[in-house]
Amino acid sequence: MKATEISREMLYPLTDMAIVFAMIFFWLLFGLAQNTGLLGIVLLFLTAPAYIRYLLYLLEARAKGKSAPVPDITMFNPADNLWSLTPLILVAVAVWAGILLAPKISLFGALLIGAAALVIVPASVAVLAVTHSPAESLNPAAMVRMVRACGAAYFIVPGVLIAMSGLFVALYLAGTPLFLIDLGTSYQIALLFSMTGAVLHTNNVAMQVTIEDPVEPTADDLARDLADERQKVANHAYGFISRGNRQGGFAHIRQWLENEAVAEEAYPWFFHEMLKWETSDPALFFAQEYLGQLLKWQLDNEALKLIARCLHENARWRPLQEDRDEVNELAARHGREDLIKLLKN
Repeated sequence: MKATEISREMLYPLTDMAIVFAMIFFWLLFGLAQNTGLLGIVLLFLTAPAYIRYLLYLLEARAKGKSAPVPDITMFNPADNLWSLTPLILVAVAVWAGILLAPKISLFGALLIGAAALVIVPASVAVLAVTHSPAESLNPAAMVRMVRACGAAYFIVPGVLIAMSGLFVALYLAGTPLFLIDLGTSYQIALLFSMTGAVLHTNNVAMQVTIEDPVEPTADDLARDLADERQKVANHAYGFISRGNRQGGFAHIRQWLENEAVAEEAYPWFFHEMLKWETSDPALFFAQEYLGQLLKWQLDNEALKLIARCLHENARWRPLQEDRDEVNELAARHGREDLIKLLKN
């Protein structure tokens, strides 16, 4: 990057109103969190992840040559894009290291550690933005590969950040109001992510190490997953029924059936699965409910086949009392005198 490009990138956050708004917005939220006691702790736990997400989205946008994002309510969703919370691990490590090392090292030593961190952090967040992999973002080998991909331009980012940190220390020692130092730090953090994204874009790193679009599951995959879920329900129900709790087992299956997208397919699946058990009694009891549904859905052929199968398994099987008249009418309508005779016997 040329000197003019570096200067332009250093001022870029001030030229984009989305970033200016974000800096002020999060600066105010953090300030409010610091001064509202217990409520402030809750606000901090909501704001910190949202702030990290915004910065990573900013880095991604700059790396792809897109406009900076505007903060929105989705960034405050604690379950959204959990990979984006990885930088909080680095923050936590830095805070604890500061607490543990503060009594043992000099100010100069602390500055050296801070400078080293500023050299590492851009590589870590760049890897995270490109791969969305928390493990890779904390992998030293992946960071080294990122630095190599960016070339010498990478070191512009930590160089600018270290220079700004030195300036803020000098301003603080000179008596500059703390809120101005905080505001400057907010700008420095936004600049870290913005300039890192710009370096990635300049070297086409985001294009070289892109994330493949997720593969949409096929119909076979979805059917296999659904069968696996049904099998888990059937196994659980078997556990109830085998211990004598038939009502509990059927209740577990009914609960699943209430949420099935295509119940017409689920009922026969469970019926045939139960027929594989040690005794067919549970399947025959379930068939009574299943038959009631077939009558309700007016699936005459399926109902007649189910009746025939149940009578084949056990000649003493009968529909539920409330369904018997309708079953007799159904069998007579379709000329199934054999079923009528078996049911009467």
